[in-house]
Amino acid sequence: MATIEERKQQLENKLKKMAEDNVVVKPVTIPNSFDPSEDTESFPATSGEEDNNLEETKAKIAKEKPVDEIEGGTTGNTEPKRERKPRMEKSGRSSLSIEEYRSLYFHPVRSQMRTAFSINLETLQNLRNVLQDLGERVSIASYIDNILREHLREHQELLNNAAAKQRRKTTITL
Repeated sequence: MATIEERKQQLENKLKKMAEDNVVVKPVTIPNSFDPSEDTESFPATSGEEDNNLEETKAKIAKEKPVDEIEGGTTGNTEPKRERKPRMEKSGRSSLSIEEYRSLYFHPVRSQMRTAFSINLETLQNLRNVLQDLGERVSIASYIDNILREHLREHQELLNNAAAKQRRKTTITL
């Protein structure tokens, strides 16, 4: 197996060859988000002292959190900035087995019309991890498509009723 130095040398050689062919390597950039979430903050470059304060604050919150859970209450200081809404429990449906999950979400989807969209990098990495860890041979695009289609099937009636009140007769046609 090639060492790191050998790999770097191979990369440099390929980059030189690409430069000879007038290929320009663009720097990796994070795509602009067209729908920034409310909880995103800009983090300016911090000094070492500020990093230590941040780590101390995180450690304090981590220590206080279990105590609050035992007491059954939460304090205003330890609550996270973004609260997640509790998910509705489905009374008629039990949790899926892995075989049912695989048959529902891990099948290829062929589409002639494709479009690009932005996705949170953390979410994308989680999806990649799921596919890698389960050893599935399906594309991330198919997996996302299957998840979204199932979600829309589950909530089709709710969404169509809400849309009918707004402007359309039927929003989702599956």
